Amino acid sequence: MANFDDNPFAGDSENPFADPSVASVTNNAARGLEDFNPFADQNTSQASGAKVVHFYSMLCCFHFSAEDNTCCPTPPPKQPVAPPPPSQPAVLQTKEEPPPYVIEEEQENLRRRQEDLERKAAELQRKEQELQRMQLGGYRENNFPPCPAKCPSPCRPCFFHDIGIDIPIEYQKTCKALFFRWQVYSLVLFFNFLTAMALLIKGSGGSSTNDGSTFGLSGLYLLANIPLSFIGWYRPCYRAFKNDSSFSYVIFFLIYFLHIGINIFYCLGIPGGGTCGFINATEAIHQSVPVGAMMFASGAMFLIGVLVDTYLLIKVHRIYRLAGASFQKAQGEFATGVASNPHVQSAAADAAASGVRNAMTGGTRK
Repeated sequence: MANFDDNPFAGDSENPFADPSVASVTNNAARGLEDFNPFADQNTSQASGAKVVHFYSMLCCFHFSAEDNTCCPTPPPKQPVAPPPPSQPAVLQTKEEPPPYVIEEEQENLRRRQEDLERKAAELQRKEQELQRMQLGGYRENNFPPCPAKCPSPCRPCFFHDIGIDIPIEYQKTCKALFFRWQVYSLVLFFNFLTAMALLIKGSGGSSTNDGSTFGLSGLYLLANIPLSFIGWYRPCYRAFKNDSSFSYVIFFLIYFLHIGINIFYCLGIPGGGTCGFINATEAIHQSVPVGAMMFASGAMFLIGVLVDTYLLIKVHRIYRLAGASFQKAQGEFATGVASNPHVQSAAADAAASGVRNAMTGGTRK
């Protein structure tokens, strides 16, 4: 029993921790942990920490080498962290001034807007004054044609023309289209006059008498058709829209039909007829290509005008139907207008008085 061993599983191998080198490291590590002071010098604490790490790494390597015959790798050293860059105070960036040309453009735009506003304000003030005059005395100063007041009497304004005041809103677009058509028609007549002058200078290759009559009649058409077209068909339509007058509608339709027929005659260009159209253009183009091209352009303008006139006539007729106008109303308005006309009343009174005098004179003689 003397040789009885307390641990039957113990072998004859020696205890690895009994090695003097391991024991010295263990004692040093334990002493380092016990003597660690966080308030001591940094170098001392780093040295103690390094000893502890080295001790545990040796234990790990020894343990693995004893069981698996392998050794664990040594952990990589920690890289020093660079200190953050020193912070700089925030600086507010000032707004850059625009270049000079941008400032000039903005000033120009502001000036244009100011001029538009002033013009609109003056127009509104003029319309307000016109409405006040209409409400007070019913008098409105004529403003068309826009001639200066110092002009002689035949050239002074003869009509009051303001679509924005006189014409209802639903008819203003059509009335403006008719007024624009009258302006374009005046320009076409002027272009026809210039073309006839070029035809007279260059010659058409035909009779010079026809060229002279074409030039003379073109000037007559220019002087006569511009005012007659305004008074004949535009002014009646203006009054029809303004007063909802059936009689004015009828006058417009009659004269506008005649206007369309005259323009069809103009676009043909009969030699000596006073206009440059397709017929005399075919003769003139052989003598002068520019003059012939001008004559073809004049005929095309008259033809396009016929198409535009037809469209406007249909549009006004539709308004005439929707407004409830009729030929019977036109007859009634005509009779009322004739009866209320002071000149007609004066003529009728004179006729009645003369009739009574004649009757009395005849009775006395008998």
